[in-house]
Parts: sequence; C-alpha cells; structure tokens
Amino acid sequence: MATDGISRLLDHIGLRANTFYTGPLCGLHDFAADEGVGHLHVIRAGAMRAVQAGHADIQLSEPTLLFYPRPINHRLDVDDSVPADVLCATVRYDAGQENPVTQSFPAVVVIPFSGLQRIESTLTALFAEAADASPGRQVMLDRLCDILLIQIVRFAIQQQWVQHGVLAGLAHPRLAPLLIELLDDPRQPWTVDSMAARALLSRNGFAQEFRNVVGITPADFLTRVRMALAQRLLRKGRAVALVAEDVGYGSQPAFSRAFVRETGASPSAWVRTLAADAP
Repeated sequence: MATDGISRLLDHIGLRANTFYTGPLCGLHDFAADEGVGHLHVIRAGAMRAVQAGHADIQLSEPTLLFYPRPINHRLDVDDSVPADVLCATVRYDAGQENPVTQSFPAVVVIPFSGLQRIESTLTALFAEAADASPGRQVMLDRLCDILLIQIVRFAIQQQWVQHGVLAGLAHPRLAPLLIELLDDPRQPWTVDSMAARALLSRNGFAQEFRNVVGITPADFLTRVRMALAQRLLRKGRAVALVAEDVGYGSQPAFSRAFVRETGASPSAWVRTLAADAP
C-alpha cells in the first residue's frame, strides 16, 4: 500500500529532475540556494568533499547519490589532480517548495550506490545515455534521474529515516489508505468524521494519531493537498473558477481565500508571478 501511495504522492507533487551537467569534475563548484531548486548529484567515481551551509562537511570516497531536496547553498570540492565522474541535476516541484518530500526529508541525503537495490540498471542506462548524443538525450537523462529520486524516497522509508510527515503516514497501516484517497480525490466533501471512519478509528483517536504521525491536522493536510493540485492546474493554464471546482471548493472566493492563506498571493497574482519568473 505504501508503494502505491508513494507513486501517487510523487505524481501529485510533480517532482521533476533536469540534468544540466555530466562528465568529469574537478576544483570547486558552488550551487546557490537562490536558484530556488533542489539538487541531485550522482557521483559515479572519484572522491570529493560536500560543503553545505549550516551542516557538517561530507567526505565522499565511493559511488554515491547526494540529494538536496530543498534549495541550500552547497559546494562540491574535488581535487584538481583526480577528477570525479559526476552527473548533476536540478530538482523542482510543480506543487511548490512546501511539499511532503521537502518537509519530510533532511537537508541532505547521502546514499552509497551499494545501499540501493536495483539501482545498477538505472545507473547503467543513465551513464550510457550521458555518453550518447542521440536525439532525445536530455529527456532520457531527466526521466532516469526521476527514477533515481523515486528510489531515494523508497530507500528513505525502508530505512525508517522518515519518522514524521506524509511519507511516514504512507507507511502507517491505517492512515495510508486514507492518505491515498485524499491524494487521489481531494475534491470530495471530506470531514474529520468521514476521514476517521475511512481510517477505522474514532474521531478523537484519528485526529491525535494523524497529528502525531503526519505532523499537522487532517483539515490542514486536506487544504495543502488541494492547494498543491490547484498549483499544478494553474501551471497548465486552467481558469481559476474551474480550478476552484476541481479541488473541492464551492465558490471561487472561498478557494481564493484558502489559496492566499497558503501561498500569500491570490491565484491570479501567483500565476502572474509564475509567468514573470519563466525563462
């Protein structure tokens, strides 16, 4: 059940990787938080030191995945005499920076290749594509990095790195089916009572268990799910009035008020900002 939930969750938040460098790397390379994106670094060979603001340095000496879910100032420091073989990608979320992955994961995730099951086939395809100049190369690289990100999420849950948040809820035997339904169909007129019944818990027991595991109230979670879906629909150019209906609000003003509370801007202003920031 948790695996199905992970698939739905990642589809819901619109996690996307964009590969921007493959090949040998040496010297100092800075990645700024003000780029507004997370980063994935796939270190195939070589040694380096990862330096990140507010956290201890990380020494890497074996093939490793280095994942920064949120924007953070960091630097890769590679000896000039021994280049490392790396692939670097940015990580974006259609649902915005405040989402279950960024809220549940630590600032940096370090996973040696040896720790991930079934990663070899993905990596073989990834680096074969990186060395190829055939049409469609960029799309293939990005999709393969998407697969790596899903493998990272699975690994984090299997290792019980995620103790709180939506990812923890998807591993909970009673909350997981409800969370999947909320992700699948947030437009339904959900209430705390109907959610508790779906989880086979009393109203009070459900509310307490939900907050203990997920970290927020059921009502707040439902609102965030609806707003994340609304952002995805607005990105696609859907009219505000139609989006309001699609995500479960009885009127456009009610939807707009909720959107302002969650994002700090009205839906139309948010769309204008999105257009202004587009390359």
